[in-house]
Amino acid sequence: MDAAEHEERDALLGELLALQTDIETSFVPELIEPVLSLRLTMQQLKVLTILMTVPDGSTIQALAKTVGVSLATMSGIVDRLESQAMIQRILDPHDQRVRRVVATAEGRETVQRLLTARPEFRRAPLNRLGLDDLRALTRGIRALVRAMQEID
Repeated sequence: MDAAEHEERDALLGELLALQTDIETSFVPELIEPVLSLRLTMQQLKVLTILMTVPDGSTIQALAKTVGVSLATMSGIVDRLESQAMIQRILDPHDQRVRRVVATAEGRETVQRLLTARPEFRRAPLNRLGLDDLRALTRGIRALVRAMQEID
């Protein structure tokens, strides 16, 4: 690659990153809507998300330490999540004196909806593209997907 090609490549990469930011910014209302429609506080959402990563659940003490709140605060968070059927308390199968907190199916579905609530290309702007631009965009996205798969 000669100097001119290298310079053009750098300019195109810079423009693509700027365009990506523009696209992401236009998606903010669609991205934020699912979060705003939740009846959960950020602390409750943190706890629910943590519980999604631990199949056997966690203790209130461990959750308090992970989130960085007092045991009393975590007990309140867990109580409110339990009242919304997002989590449940179960006995530890290895130590009946210990109660564990696990996400319920409803809690898991709530987090999953947030994780999958990403806006895709909307048809309206794509419909405005000419056939040549649409072909070029499709070709470029295919190349990007291939490059991303090679990284994984």
